Amino acid sequence: MADILVEGFCAFYAPRILERNMRTFRQKSFLIKLFLGMRALALISFAIAVLAVLANGSAQARENELANIYESKIVEFWNKHGQRRDFAGRHGVRIAAMAFSHSVGKNGIVISSGYGESFFKYREVVYDLWKEGYQVYILDHRGQGFSERLIRPNKAQKLDPQAVKRVHDLGYVENFDHFVDDLKTFVEKEAKPANERLFLLAHSMGGAIASLYLEKFSADFAAAALSSPMHQPNLSPIPNKACWLLKLGPSKSYVWGRGPYASRGFNADRDLTSSRIRYDILKRGELDRHPQAQLGGPSFNWAYEGCMAANRSIRDASRISVDVLLFQAGDDRVVKAYGQQKFCDTMNAARSGSCSLRIMKGARHELLIEQDVHRRLVLEEMLSFFKRKHGVAQRTH
Repeated sequence: MADILVEGFCAFYAPRILERNMRTFRQKSFLIKLFLGMRALALISFAIAVLAVLANGSAQARENELANIYESKIVEFWNKHGQRRDFAGRHGVRIAAMAFSHSVGKNGIVISSGYGESFFKYREVVYDLWKEGYQVYILDHRGQGFSERLIRPNKAQKLDPQAVKRVHDLGYVENFDHFVDDLKTFVEKEAKPANERLFLLAHSMGGAIASLYLEKFSADFAAAALSSPMHQPNLSPIPNKACWLLKLGPSKSYVWGRGPYASRGFNADRDLTSSRIRYDILKRGELDRHPQAQLGGPSFNWAYEGCMAANRSIRDASRISVDVLLFQAGDDRVVKAYGQQKFCDTMNAARSGSCSLRIMKGARHELLIEQDVHRRLVLEEMLSFFKRKHGVAQRTH
């Protein structure tokens, strides 16, 4: 009898127990496969992201490999896609400029560079921005880079090569507003016709020019990013409120202690950037290879005009009606932080446009050729800022 009961129990329950175990096994098997599939998908996504970064290279760490890719990738890109767009600025002065068009680009970035710079210093920046889908426009401000010089040697000076160099390398401008006029002409002739929306990127002296520009023509740009803008130049020992003292010197002579261009080397220029490789390639490397683009110290008149323009850029910041992202170098010895803070405060108090101040701790003046740890953040935040403005309709006059 017991045998019959056991046999009956097994016949009735064994298939159900087996079925339940098989169902549990199948569920576990499904979960294991799901887990493995999700892990594989995550690895594939990560690999795609890494490949995208390596292929793009924009705003990413590349400092250690810059020497290897500069000629083969960046200069090659420059030669392939760059087009000279020289034009006549205020009073017919020849302004050297370049444009980098994009087959799919509908948004453009205009670059306003700093004192003594040529567009060659911005090769890497232009490369990065173009890779992000932007058309890029950059000019050499009058009296510097490859643009026409405003003072020419006289007959006696032409006989002395050193005298010719002293005249050629003198930083001079008659009126700071002429920089603004040239930039306006460039925007109207080159950038506006080819783009639905424009953004402005400006550095140092170019930041003061950009600020004065926006105070007059905010409608030309959807947004602006300023890198270490010259809202308060370090004129020590002259106070920034005493610009008139600079009028006491000869207007077309170098300010005290300054002279023609000289290749100083990284250690002598450590106030500018902590990236030796970018300094050697982009700052001094390009200038040493192109003597015609070299510029030395400013004249008394340039210093006076720059001082006055910086003060005006703060005073009239309330007139700016677009949003501005201002990057302040935490270890800047070229321009003063107070002026940048005052500029943002004046803008924000007016509530026409907003000014966001981003302090890059430990960074030096040249944020766009700084070490990757600083430069990457600047580019990433700037590009994110610009992309948030893509859907904002540009104002019209």
